[in-house]
Amino acid sequence: CGPARRRVVLVGRAGKSRRPGEVQRAFSTTVRAIAAGAAALRPGARGFDVDAAARKVVVDAGYPEFKHGLGHGLGRAVHDGGTMLGPQWPCYGRNVEAAVEAGNVFTLELGVMTASGMVGLEEDVLVTAAGCEFLSTRQRDLMLV
Repeated sequence: CGPARRRVVLVGRAGKSRRPGEVQRAFSTTVRAIAAGAAALRPGARGFDVDAAARKVVVDAGYPEFKHGLGHGLGRAVHDGGTMLGPQWPCYGRNVEAAVEAGNVFTLELGVMTASGMVGLEEDVLVTAAGCEFLSTRQRDLMLV
């Protein structure tokens, strides 16, 4: 079994080879937000700081905040406890204040709401001494089928 990952594919209409601007913009924002979260993800970082880096990209692009945390740990079970990459909201308790450790595996996942629906993406990463390493090839382009 390889790492789970969610990929974004836009199903177009026959004869259409363009991606709608609002969907492309939302997808690009999502990719940039995940990259910002990944850049902040390193040993010693607090979960809420990693989330804040991604959340800032989304809000600065003019979208409302996503209504969930950026990511969670992966282990033997999908939500395996430990540090949560999320905002300091009461529903997350103190898990977002915990420090990230080398060897942790996290999802980095978020979505941006558009008039066409949610545009979301998930990447899975391993925290290393130098930062984080993506566990699969990152999706950087919106696929059109």
